[in-house]
This record gives sequence, structure tokens and C-alpha cells, in this order.
Amino acid sequence: MKKLILLTILLCFSNISWANDNFDKGLVAYNQKDYAIAFTFWEPLAKSGNKVAQYNLGVMYKNGQGVPQDYQQAVAWYRKAAEQGYANAQYNLGVMYDNGQGVAQDYQQAVAWYRKAAEQGDASAQYNLGIMYDNGQGVAQDYKQAAAWYRKAAKQGHARAQTNLGVMYKNGQGVLQDYQQAVAWYRKAAEQGHVNAQYNLGVMYDNGQGVVQDYQQAVAWYRKAAEQGHASAQNNLGWMYQNGQGVTQDYQQAVAWYRKAAKQGNLHAQNNLKDVLAIMEMASCQEGASTKLFGVFIKCANRDVMMAAIKKAGAGVKSEDKNKWGDYYYTSKVLKGSSQLYMGYTVNDWFAYAQYTFPSRMDNQQVLKIKNMVASKYGEPDTASGNIGLGKVVYQWQLKDGIKLKVSRGWPDTTTYMRYTYPKNYKAMQDEIERQRIAREKKEAQAQSNAF
Repeated sequence: MKKLILLTILLCFSNISWANDNFDKGLVAYNQKDYAIAFTFWEPLAKSGNKVAQYNLGVMYKNGQGVPQDYQQAVAWYRKAAEQGYANAQYNLGVMYDNGQGVAQDYQQAVAWYRKAAEQGDASAQYNLGIMYDNGQGVAQDYKQAAAWYRKAAKQGHARAQTNLGVMYKNGQGVLQDYQQAVAWYRKAAEQGHVNAQYNLGVMYDNGQGVVQDYQQAVAWYRKAAEQGHASAQNNLGWMYQNGQGVTQDYQQAVAWYRKAAKQGNLHAQNNLKDVLAIMEMASCQEGASTKLFGVFIKCANRDVMMAAIKKAGAGVKSEDKNKWGDYYYTSKVLKGSSQLYMGYTVNDWFAYAQYTFPSRMDNQQVLKIKNMVASKYGEPDTASGNIGLGKVVYQWQLKDGIKLKVSRGWPDTTTYMRYTYPKNYKAMQDEIERQRIAREKKEAQAQSNAF
């Protein structure tokens, strides 16, 4: 009997030695990416009940390593190992149920397997279980439970759990709102390179939440996230450069970062890019501009700027509509003798021309009065035509920044007009009007043709 027991023990040790040897050989092959060889070593072990080998086969079927990718086979091997209590397999089986890979998607089953692994201390399972409670998938939504599971994973250094726990503290979900705690957890994840945590930490420094407001720190963390491709961080970094917060103001850098975010579809960045390009264009334009209306260099002005300046000066709005080519204002209170001002713009809302109306029917000297008023500011006109006493009259100035100024009256109506025109933009406006007219007429002609 003693000999039989001894023989049994020797055989047992022999089998263990064989199993360990084959497992190690499979591991060496796997690390060398000889997946097919690794599979041949691990398959017999898995079939004999080795839970680690079973788990490894699940991974190989999941990833198509050494075997054709097969989610159902992956699930089958994960399940064998999971039912033996192997935490990695339980977690991965939960993932398969969560994503509906190899099995019908089933959040409740995902939760059940995540929980088994989480209770064994698996940080990824704890994090995923937190996600399920956070979103109410497979369980009733419960922010306290979500925060509790995030905390377990976060304490093990799980960066995504640390980030999410920071969010919970930031928003007061499942925990009392605490910006300092939010910052603390964001920082732990950010220092591990987690992109969302880096962005979130930048926001906290930007807004002075949980920390003393510090634009330089905000810039530093935005940059780390932006360099990893985080669109909102790229947009925010662009904003810091545009406004000189935490960095020297630099429109070129702002444009560069806005463009990166805009290419990813970030709407804020797309709008900010338009704004900063307009500012740069305006700044460049203003270097040679000289003609002003309401304190604005009209050669460089866009519609929004002019609308604000005109109303600030005290003119009343008669009609403002960005779907039309221009706006009308009542101007009797801002320019003596005038009744209204029309502001015309390009399709992109850049200044094209402005025309004041000075109503008159019987005053043939009015045009001379207006001409003298303009001459007091810009000097005598470059050209003059017509007879003051009778008929049409035109005075014209070519201003040094390219703006053309004209004072004219018709006949017999002696109403006088004072008109500022930027030829480049006026032509662009007229060309677009003509293009739209032609397109409209073609459409109408087609409709007419379809009618008979």
C-alpha cells in the first residue's frame, strides 16, 4: 500500500512538472509572438482543466492569435476558467456579455461576472462594475454604488477609475460635491497620462475650482491632453493662446490648436477658428486703414462690429436681418440732416458700402452743404460734376486707404446721398448677387418647363 501511495505521489509530481513545463514553453512562444506554437502547448492543459490555460485560449480566440478569431470559442474558454473562480476570466467574460461578442448582449450577465471578479479585487472589473451602476446598465442606476466601485479600483491605481471618481466629486454624484477631492483624483490619473484627467485638471485650474486659479497650470495640463489628440483640450489651449491666459498671446498658435480640434468636428473650435481668423484679418487690415464710421475702420469691419458700433452711437434700428444684404438705421440723432443709413455687406458679412440719405425736394443748395461738411474732414473732392443750381451733381473723393466717398443728388428731387464704398468688397457683393440671380432664374425656368 505504501508503495502504491508513493507511486501515486510521484506520478502527481510528474504531471505537475509536465504541466508547468508545457505552460512555460507556451508562455515563451506567446511572448515571441509564435502564437500557433503557444496554442499547441496550452490547448492540452486547458482541456485537462488548467484554468490559466483555459483563460489564455480565450484570449487567443478573442484576438485571433494562432487561431482564427472566434468570439464564441473565446466565450467558451473564458467560461470554463471563470467557473473555476479565475478573476481575469470572469472579467473578460463580463466584457463579452457587455459588448455582445460571442453571446447575446446581456448587461445583467455582464454585471454578474464583473461582480465576481471585482469581489476578488480585480481593478478593471471594479471599474467596469462602477460604469454599470453609473449608467444603470444591468442594474438600477446608483451613483453611490458607482462611486464605491470606482474608489476600490482608483485606490489600486486604475487611471480611468480615478478620473471617473474625480467626475463624481466634481458633480456631487454619489458623494458630496468636493472640488478638492475631484482635483486630487484627477491629478493621480493625469500623472499616469490619462488624457481625460489631464483635460479635466486643466479645467479646474482654469476655473479655480479646488485649486487657486492658475492659467499657467491650466495651459500645462491642456497641452498634455491636446498633444494626445483631445479635441476639447486643443480648443481650450487655442483659447488660452488667443486671449493670452497663462501664455503670451499668440494668434498663430491659437489658429494651430483650433484647427486640430476643428478637424475632429469640435464645434466650439470651428467657431473660435472663424473668430480668430477674422481678428487676424482685421488686425492686418487696420495697419493701412484710415477711414472710420462710428469709430470703426470700415475697410476692415464685419457686420457684427458695425451693428454694435452704430447702435452704441445712438442710431435707431429700422431693419437688421443677416439673411439680407444690408441693414437700415434711423440717423437723425447722430448726423444732422440725415434720415437713414443703409449698410451693405458681402455674403460673408464684411463691409461693402454705407449710404446716408439727406431728404430734400426744393433745396438745390443742400448738396453743397453736404459736400462742404465732408470737405471739412477729408479736403476738397478729387472730382466734381454737375451744376449746383440745376440738375444732377456728383462730388467724389478717393481716400488713401482705398475707400471711395461720393456725395450726389438727383433731379428734380434734390435728396442728397453720401456713400462710402470699399470697391473690392462691393464687387464681391455684386458678383454674389448676380450669381444668385442667375441660379434663381434657372430654377424658375426649370419649374416653368416642368409645368407643361
